[in-house]
Amino acid sequence: MASVAIAGLRCICRVRAPTVQRMHSHRLRSSLSKAAATSPPDYPLEKRWTAVPPANAVHLSIGAVYVYSMWTPGLTTCLGVVGSAPLDWGVAEVLPVFSTAAVTLGVTTSVLGSWVEKAGPRLAGSVGSLFWGSALMTTALGVEYHSLPLVYLGYGVLGGVGWGMMYLAPVTTVMKWFPDRRGLATGIALSAFGAGAAVAPSLIHVAMDYFAVAPDFIGSLADGSSSSYVELMTLPDGSQVVANNSVLGEPGQPALVATEADLARNPHVSTGPGAYALGTGDTGTSKALASLGALYGALGLIGSRFMKIPHHDWQPTLGLANTTDISAKKDDEPEPAANHDVGLPASYVTTNTTQFPLLWLSVFGNATGGLALLSSSKLMLTDIFAGAMPAIVTESFATGYVSSLGIGMAVGRFGWSALSDKLGRQNTYALFGLGMPIVAMAPTLCHEAVYSTSTSPSASILLGTFYAGSTLAITFYGGVFSVLPAYIADLFGQRYSGAIHGKALTAWAASAVCGPMGLAYLRSQSYKSATHDLLSAIEDEAAFESAFGCTLGDHDKIAALIDAKTLSISRLMEFVPDGTVDPTPFLYDSTCYAAAGLMGVSFLANLAIRPMDVKKTLAALEEEESRNRK
Repeated sequence: MASVAIAGLRCICRVRAPTVQRMHSHRLRSSLSKAAATSPPDYPLEKRWTAVPPANAVHLSIGAVYVYSMWTPGLTTCLGVVGSAPLDWGVAEVLPVFSTAAVTLGVTTSVLGSWVEKAGPRLAGSVGSLFWGSALMTTALGVEYHSLPLVYLGYGVLGGVGWGMMYLAPVTTVMKWFPDRRGLATGIALSAFGAGAAVAPSLIHVAMDYFAVAPDFIGSLADGSSSSYVELMTLPDGSQVVANNSVLGEPGQPALVATEADLARNPHVSTGPGAYALGTGDTGTSKALASLGALYGALGLIGSRFMKIPHHDWQPTLGLANTTDISAKKDDEPEPAANHDVGLPASYVTTNTTQFPLLWLSVFGNATGGLALLSSSKLMLTDIFAGAMPAIVTESFATGYVSSLGIGMAVGRFGWSALSDKLGRQNTYALFGLGMPIVAMAPTLCHEAVYSTSTSPSASILLGTFYAGSTLAITFYGGVFSVLPAYIADLFGQRYSGAIHGKALTAWAASAVCGPMGLAYLRSQSYKSATHDLLSAIEDEAAFESAFGCTLGDHDKIAALIDAKTLSISRLMEFVPDGTVDPTPFLYDSTCYAAAGLMGVSFLANLAIRPMDVKKTLAALEEEESRNRK
């Protein structure tokens, strides 16, 4: 009997197991559906604020995408650790990863913007979170196995898709709950995006420090003060190895020379300048990427699961009627907006209006400078001020600067969007034109800082001015995107604003290409020019030949040394006469001037926008459609 009972139980389990799995899968799908996320039409007005925290959790997760500059040093030194090894990726190779993510974002919001509306915020946010978590983990694999295509696939492609869905779903969700305060709504939603960018630098810094391992120190180079030193030999490809007659080190060991300036950017290395063994040590980049991928993916999934949207019949006045008497509304409270299902179709807006291309240009120009700074902020700050003020501009200071930019972006997203309800969207965009003089004056501040002593009060003032000015400029960048959804709704109506918003974000994608990639190109051109200027300033040719195994006139070998990253500005500064100014802080001058010019174009485009009569235009479209049917 017992055996019969056990056999029967097993049979029941075999039958029920697939059934239970299907039921679980069905419940999961239903809990993420748009219907499950939709609140009843009589949802109380005061409870609409409960829709904000889940949306903010999603944006807090994806906000970390903006601090790509925190990864740049690790990506460009993942083999050399203390500096760039011959096979390490250059700045011009890794900055376009951020541009790729931005382009993918633009494509995602443009192509899948309507799907996000149809699928609902829970499913769209969950899918986006899975893409974002997978993106960071794939990037970690790319760093671990030194595969640049994997890095582009991870952060660039998967990250861009996740970014697009995790950006759109919370914004449109919160706006639907606050049709009477569109600017405030987008500010609330996107301030968490900036907060994510403010918190992420510290998390990345701590994670990378925790996983970092210092490379093996071979020894100091010959300086005449010691008989024990490392002698290096330059190979035909420009790389260097320990020479056969070297007192220290194993002959043939690939080596990398780190200067004082290089070590200032590596606080976990305490052995001093000299030769380090390639293939040893770890920047901690890959492990930090994988860890944060798991963290951010989980945070996004949790927030997505609890997002909710109002019923299409829900109105602020309806919710108010269920809680308080509408006559009790305060005098200074804005009148509720019209039905949020009114608006011009996205296909008409993008192809038949002059307002859309002008708005596109307004976003493009304003965003280009901000993205150039955000994609390389840590690198830019250390390049410009670390040499002049090494005691102040440390790794921790640079990390704090990146966090400050994130805070500025969060403040800008909330503050400017809320102010736009009072000032008007076009006037608010016009104020963003103040970024032009800030960006254009940045090179002047850099030059003055270089020629002042690190201990003088003027140096600290110049650093503080640059810090404050760039943070203010980033508030404008944050404001561009928090004001944009409300600007679109004001111009074209609320009904299709999500789809139009997706089309408008292609301007951001274009600026993300022009900003980081333009900076990478202009910086590389300035770097080449500065390198050749330093080479022409060298007077002790014998010392140069002894260190690099070639003469100053051997242009082919010098080109190989530059390509192998053996010959850098920091190395060349050891051979030029005393008093020669380090050109590193001047590498960004042309970028700043170009960005200021594009911001001027944006300013003029915004001033040219004229309001539309949405109801009149809709009536004309309906009349035309009626005539066509006849």
